[in-house]
Amino acid sequence: MSRKEKLYNKLHKVPPPTDFTWEELVTLMRQHNFSESCDGSSHYVFEHITGYRFTMSKTHPSGLLKIYQVKRAREAIAACKDRV
Repeated sequence: MSRKEKLYNKLHKVPPPTDFTWEELVTLMRQHNFSESCDGSSHYVFEHITGYRFTMSKTHPSGLLKIYQVKRAREAIAACKDRV
């Protein structure tokens, strides 16, 4: 199983994972054709190549995502999965 598949499976665990890191999120989103930008604050905009966008705050200081952030990432990937 590739790293991409492992991260995807980890994100989609039930119940949602509590140990998913910000770095893992950025890696997974890039693998699914999202790019990220930041204006200098902790708020990031993830944009898919199709134009789908969503924002998320980088978690401090632990770097671990909250459950609602995991769910938003899942929704974004699902929304763009068939668009490429």
